Amino acid sequence: MKEGQHEIFLEKAGIEALEGAIAQLRRNGAKSVMILACQGESWRPQTLSPLLQSLGLPVFGGIFPSIIHGGRRLSRGTLLIGFPDHFDVAIVSHLSQGAGVETQLQVLAPMLERAGSLITLVDGLSSNLETFVERLYEAVGVRTTVVGGGAGYLDLVPRPCLLSGTGMIEDAALLVAMPCGIDRGIAHGWKKLEGPFLVTRSHGNVLEELNFSGAFQTYRKLVEAHSGRSFDHEDFFAISKTYPLGIESIDGEFLVRDPIKQTGDTLVCVGEVPQNATLYLLKGESPTLIASAGQAASDALATRQRRLRESAPVGYTALVFDCISRVLFLDEAFADEIRAIEHALPGAERMYGALSIGEIASSRGGVIELMNKSTLVSLF
Repeated sequence: MKEGQHEIFLEKAGIEALEGAIAQLRRNGAKSVMILACQGESWRPQTLSPLLQSLGLPVFGGIFPSIIHGGRRLSRGTLLIGFPDHFDVAIVSHLSQGAGVETQLQVLAPMLERAGSLITLVDGLSSNLETFVERLYEAVGVRTTVVGGGAGYLDLVPRPCLLSGTGMIEDAALLVAMPCGIDRGIAHGWKKLEGPFLVTRSHGNVLEELNFSGAFQTYRKLVEAHSGRSFDHEDFFAISKTYPLGIESIDGEFLVRDPIKQTGDTLVCVGEVPQNATLYLLKGESPTLIASAGQAASDALATRQRRLRESAPVGYTALVFDCISRVLFLDEAFADEIRAIEHALPGAERMYGALSIGEIASSRGGVIELMNKSTLVSLF
């Protein structure tokens, strides 16, 4: 899907500049527009929503801690991508309530059945994201490839972060039906350090007990022993970003869960930690994480080669969702992660994406999963 696809990057994006950029994309033949905005641009619903509501064409996107464009991570600016196809864009609202998600997806069944693939953007700070992902899988099964990520702000304060034809919204998901197939690869590079542990008590994304002991005390003992650092003397996330948790799945892979804060003797994670799950303490090193990002890109390319029966596909677009916590871990070395992705995709015509709060993708077996601390590379 390259004919008619155009990009405009705005370093400083006021409403007039944004309106002008969208008008330019329309003159170039765009029938749908994606907007990837950095949180540093300070978009506000009262100013942006009226413009989004007035466009009269499918628009979708989000506000992220950073975006990827031109081979770099950017903390300021807004990227607009115009597509030559008219995409169906639907909203699933009130994710945190959980109960209404299934009904909303049932109403969307005709759209979901027509989709060649789906891009889904979610409010990364909504609760019950796993419920949404599970219900989405029940709705589309293995027939439709799903890729996407979580929008939101690095301060983890919930507020409108998704961009749609109804304006800036929160606690929701956008489903974008693509007419083409999408080839994806996902990897994280985190390795097993300690475990297994049994999750003996949890509630949603709050881990309360491991092996019948307080979760934080268990985690603290292990991490301080391995790191030589103390949670008494450093910020919690400054240490925990190096030591995520991994839920073992039936295929032996890990769903990574990011402990972002301690409350009493519990750990609050990004993503649900099911009771009775088998959990491991993981550890990462910069070279391993960077290599895994390149592997995700290579896997996506290999899938595309098989699907299209082409030995060296060219002219495709790479859409990347890379977890913001990887940036916090890698720091300046994150530039090497972007280069590793680019190096693995010599035939890419363009690459752009976002630093996300959680990643969503169909697994190798087709099950849709919510991940953390991972790199998702999608080609179309």
